Amino acid sequence: MRTRQGETFVWGNGFALPKEIIKNWGRVKNIIWREKRNTILALFFITLLSSVIVFLQSGAQGLLVNELIKTAGTNLLNPYLIGLIFISTLPTLAPSFLYTIQDYLERSFRLYLEEKFDVLVIKKKGELDVATHENPTQKDLFNKVAEEMWRLRNFVDRQFYIISGIVEVAIASTILLFAQWWIFLIVLVGTIPELVAETRYGERVWSIHSKRSEERRKYWELQGHFNTLPSLIELKLFQNTYYFLSIIKDLFRGFRKEEDKNERIRLRNELLVLILSQCVMAFALVYFVLEIVKGHILIGTMLFLFGSVGSLRRSLSGLFSNLGRQYQDNLFLTDTFKFLDIKPVIQKPEKGIILPPHETPGIIFDHVSFAYPGTDKLVLKDFSLRITPGEKLAIIGINGAGKTTFVKLLCRFYDPQEGKILINGHDIKTIDLESWYYQLGAIFQDYARYHFLVKETISAGRTSDMPSLERVKKAAQSSEADTFIEAWEHTYEQMLGKDFAGGVEPSIGQWQKLALARTFYRNPSILILDEPTSSIDAEAEAKIFEKLEQLPKDKTVILI
Repeated sequence: MRTRQGETFVWGNGFALPKEIIKNWGRVKNIIWREKRNTILALFFITLLSSVIVFLQSGAQGLLVNELIKTAGTNLLNPYLIGLIFISTLPTLAPSFLYTIQDYLERSFRLYLEEKFDVLVIKKKGELDVATHENPTQKDLFNKVAEEMWRLRNFVDRQFYIISGIVEVAIASTILLFAQWWIFLIVLVGTIPELVAETRYGERVWSIHSKRSEERRKYWELQGHFNTLPSLIELKLFQNTYYFLSIIKDLFRGFRKEEDKNERIRLRNELLVLILSQCVMAFALVYFVLEIVKGHILIGTMLFLFGSVGSLRRSLSGLFSNLGRQYQDNLFLTDTFKFLDIKPVIQKPEKGIILPPHETPGIIFDHVSFAYPGTDKLVLKDFSLRITPGEKLAIIGINGAGKTTFVKLLCRFYDPQEGKILINGHDIKTIDLESWYYQLGAIFQDYARYHFLVKETISAGRTSDMPSLERVKKAAQSSEADTFIEAWEHTYEQMLGKDFAGGVEPSIGQWQKLALARTFYRNPSILILDEPTSSIDAEAEAKIFEKLEQLPKDKTVILI
């Protein structure tokens, strides 16, 4: 019995391994069947036909050899011989035709799978709450899913090869069971170790990836510093390039050490299995040669039966190898479905209270205490605050005092352990979050940098409305972004980001002004600004604050 994180895999039970594969395949099929039913059926039919043709060709060629031996030197070409020639030739042409169609369908299907499941994962990430994204355990799962998405496509593709293997094994087994059942048994027993070896290899691969998830996350985080210009500049100026590189090498080598050991075990097992299977083939060949010598079977029959032994061995070997690899990919696919099944930490009410869209609500923090998950340290303790509609206030405190945490609670990224947060007199837990977010406009210390056209970057503040260039320009003026936008060659049609054709790279201060413009474009009832001018020059900062003071009286402004 082998166990991983509460799941049990029983090697002694032949159905324990396929059970989880079948379960996950069922979930995959439910996702793709409606949109790609005809493609799946076509691939299944071609796979089935291709498997049968191999044995039709082998059988026809065996009969052809027997007939040729019988008619050799007679100078006669009877209808039976002509028929065998035709049957032997036809399967030679058919596979090429089938494989061409199969290749087209598989490539088209693979592109569909890539889009379908990438979109599913991206959608899920967008639906999950901030509390889930900030959970280190969930981050490990997120990274595994992102790194191993290719396994899902392999998992689906391989299903057809497994079906082909099952069909070929069934046909070859039937032939040998009628000829010599014990040869079938020897071939079966001689091939089973390949399944065990491949499956154990797959489990070790999954175990290595799971055990070192945090190290892999650290590896990718460190590698990311070599992909962004600001980080590269600091690495060079602080002479840290080789220091970071040495850390990356140590992480990589530590991870590769276990992988190399696993690969050596796999090589040893594969060689042992190969020797065993070749012994089985040699034994079958000697047996059939002796049967011919004794006159018990004809040469063509021997070729057909020996070909069936080879087909059975290859089919079993391929089937077991594919099942082992399927099991390996299935372990990662199970993680993908675990990710898709994650429930948000913040539970939304089934029928939440809808806030009036154009009425600024009052806000009350009533004796709120909060500690982040995984720690008992209270960031906010018995905190109370009342914000009336249209109030303009600044919250000041030292680093770590809980200012950003206050904003996260207000946005309901987390729920407090004690106390209540009231919006218009209603507990925030009872309010429809989408109607609450409609009221909010927030810019955090870590703001988004969209590599769009300037007008698209700003109008992303309210994508539910039709884009308005007039509103974009007004928002840019409010954030003091219009001065540098007008200086760019294409002004509001300018592409942002040096990685794109014709793109410009704004300075840190310019990016912050663009983010602020996006918030002004949103025109929210409640404006939350977490150090919104930290990278902006003093003159522009004074003008922005002046414009904030001039906002309508019904607009609430919370300045951190």
